[in-house]
Amino acid sequence: MRSDAALPRQRALERQLLLFFLFSAAGWVWEVALGVVTTGQVINRGFLRGPWLPVYGVGGVLLLGLLKDLRGRPALLIPAGALVGGAVEYSAALLLEGLFRRRWWDYTGWAGSLEGRVCLASAVAFGLAGWLVVERAGPALERYLARLPAGARRTCCRCLSALFALDWTAALLIPHTGPGITFPL
Repeated sequence: MRSDAALPRQRALERQLLLFFLFSAAGWVWEVALGVVTTGQVINRGFLRGPWLPVYGVGGVLLLGLLKDLRGRPALLIPAGALVGGAVEYSAALLLEGLFRRRWWDYTGWAGSLEGRVCLASAVAFGLAGWLVVERAGPALERYLARLPAGARRTCCRCLSALFALDWTAALLIPHTGPGITFPL
């Protein structure tokens, strides 16, 4: 049986996990929409099969947690968001390359490219996304998740985590590849 002191920590962890899934899904929607606009095709650009991109989930949670003290200070928030987002994207590229010996994106030739893993355009996008997450989306989502009944929050966390674990298992066994998705190293 849990003590009453552990409950606030558990609720906070559940909210963080649900924010991760929400930001991951938002990133997937963004990437699919970008693909439709640029290629006219619906393409799942992630290494997982489900409607989530973990790099966006990690990035969103980190942006919200690390930069919340910069609310109301866009001159600091936007560059800090660019740095945090760029670091997450670069780290994700290294992780995916190490696990799968493939690349899911390559910015070689883009302005400000760093080994093809990040570029100036993506850093600017992360800076603007950081502003959006910290100033608007994050606080609104946190308020909504805080109002969810404990049982619903817990059930969502368990179900989404189980699906996510299954998706990761499938990806480790058979990586999701296809046109416009990966470039063998």
